[in-house]
Amino acid sequence: GMLAELAAGEAEGLVLIQDSVSCEGRTLLKSFVAASAQRGESVHVLGFDIPEEEFKTGFPAAVTSQLLYHDAFWDPLGWTGQGRGLTLGDFTTSELVARLTSATQGPSTVVLDSVSWLLLRLPFPLTCQVLAQLSRRAQAAGLKITRIVALLHGDLHQPGQLEALHALARAVVKVVPAPEAVPGGDGATRIAVTLYKKRGGKVLQKKEYFTVLPNWILTCLGELSRDGISRGEDAQVPATADPAANLTFNLRLSEAERQAKEAVPLPYQFSEEKKSSLLHTSTSQGKIYYEPDAADDIDEEDPDDDLDV
Repeated sequence: GMLAELAAGEAEGLVLIQDSVSCEGRTLLKSFVAASAQRGESVHVLGFDIPEEEFKTGFPAAVTSQLLYHDAFWDPLGWTGQGRGLTLGDFTTSELVARLTSATQGPSTVVLDSVSWLLLRLPFPLTCQVLAQLSRRAQAAGLKITRIVALLHGDLHQPGQLEALHALARAVVKVVPAPEAVPGGDGATRIAVTLYKKRGGKVLQKKEYFTVLPNWILTCLGELSRDGISRGEDAQVPATADPAANLTFNLRLSEAERQAKEAVPLPYQFSEEKKSSLLHTSTSQGKIYYEPDAADDIDEEDPDDDLDV
């Protein structure tokens, strides 16, 4: 599915994972982290919401060895003066590029947990500017950032801010709770509503059931159509649908109604009698008689002689 393709690195640029108080999205964020680390990329985590130990819980050693955690949880304002972690003042394009390039040089994924923490404390245009310029500025400094994956708590921001962030992003994944249990899930099944903008300008949107297994392995359980039916491999979908079923009016004709309809002559169709009368040739030949008036000019030599020129 589309969600699995995004986790596998399909989209470059900004990827937003938007959750709410009714359905958390950090589980899906960690599955993206694990997928990036397993591809051999370095993963820079800018952690604001939770401690480093809590974020790394459940990751295998092969993933944690690829994680570079920039801790902004314990001292986000730099009050202790130790200067070891990330502070709010460090969230500028130039400072982040210097910090990231000093740690790695290969392909990297930058993870923000979460961008909402920054939006509530920094000017909104500044945060958007950093998100838009970070990859390009890092590329100029010799570091390739393949994508920026940011967790966004949607119910903390105004609709206008969410629309602006969605415009910046290459892909937006909204996580919502599943209304019912789905076969193949482990009880933590959710729905991902994915909006993906491809490079050619085409915009794709899909709804999919997914769950996250131990070691943060993402598993897609099937796609939802517009009528809410799962389109997974095991889903039972009717072969054909009757468009005339369950209507308040009748679209079908009985045999008597069909015969009566076919018996009505159409205005552009002629009967055989009318066709024969129109096509009948008269035996008499008509003649045209022309009597010129006195003022008529019948001299073909000078047709303009009657003009006073």
